Amino acid sequence: MDNDYIYTPVGTDITVRWKLAGWVAPSEQQEYLNKWKYYQELPLRKLDDNARKEYEMVMKKAKVMRIR
Repeated sequence: MDNDYIYTPVGTDITVRWKLAGWVAPSEQQEYLNKWKYYQELPLRKLDDNARKEYEMVMKKAKVMRIR
């Protein structure tokens, strides 16, 4: 049987097959996590302690997920 094409019905999670082939999601790779953590922290670098706490509260209220 030729394995180049395998029928998958609608709604199938294709990432399962990709992971079997050795693919790793960017959200599971430490280099990408470090990269996004760096960019998420950029606005905080020039804030004093009170402004930092207010910024975190705004982000929490807006339900923005941050990488810690």
